[in-house]
Amino acid sequence: MIVQPNIPFFRLTKELWPVITLVTAYSIAISVVDVEFRLESKVDGLATLPGALIGILLAFRTNACYHRWWEARILWGKIVNDSRSWVRQVLEFATPSVPNGLAKPDRQLVRMSHRQIAWCYTLTRSLRGQDPFVDVEAMLPDDELAQLRNQKNVPNAILLNQAGDLRDLRNSDRIDSFQLVRLEDTLSRLTDSMGGCERIRNTPFPQSYQLWIKYLIYLFIIFLPFAFVELPAIGLILVSVPIAVGFLIIDRVATYLEDPFVHRVSSTPMLTLSRTIEINIRQMLDEQDLPPMMEPVNGVLY
Repeated sequence: MIVQPNIPFFRLTKELWPVITLVTAYSIAISVVDVEFRLESKVDGLATLPGALIGILLAFRTNACYHRWWEARILWGKIVNDSRSWVRQVLEFATPSVPNGLAKPDRQLVRMSHRQIAWCYTLTRSLRGQDPFVDVEAMLPDDELAQLRNQKNVPNAILLNQAGDLRDLRNSDRIDSFQLVRLEDTLSRLTDSMGGCERIRNTPFPQSYQLWIKYLIYLFIIFLPFAFVELPAIGLILVSVPIAVGFLIIDRVATYLEDPFVHRVSSTPMLTLSRTIEINIRQMLDEQDLPPMMEPVNGVLY
């Protein structure tokens, strides 16, 4: 996610420069032909009517893609809150009381807390199509890691292991039935958030709609200079090129927002959020060796 307040234009259009160069060269060529042969625009509104139509289609697509991006951010906001709630409830319900508060959590509760950290990292890597075990090998016991390596959906398997420890806590009477229901509710909310993220990732924006918009934009750019042949040559270039570039940039922004989990500058900062969750949970466990907060890289949080 871009956190830099002022984004340089070159960086915003980095991937578009080959197309922008081609559009500029095309506009220059039309202006040269216009100077030589005195072209005339035979159709009034040659640029206005198609431009308005394409603008409406682009606005619809950009708005739909933004909703996907925003929903992904909302889901990860829920993951942050429910991860904190899960560990707080586990520690509050299952840790015995002592005169000055709660006793230190035992190995099982620490394992459940660390497992929640691992769940966030594995979910992040899975949504990005990366190795889910990159950040978690030190957080989980070797036997559990071996069991998880045989799973196709690692985050879901981790939640199942959480449920197994939850059952053990109830069977050993460390939590009562009401506390079990509360913890199970939190676990279900985590599952719902994971499912929401997977739904967004596995349901791409309709490709036919996306392709037709691109074709219409390129067709519009081809005819755009002819709408301004009444202007001087330099005016034709200075008007047609910015309009074309504007349509291309909006289309590219929509493409970036379409999949909020791909490793791009506009993606949901899942690694940063996972690190925040890790720090919060480790502090709840009174651990002193905390990882540093994620810092922006060239104005971007990943």
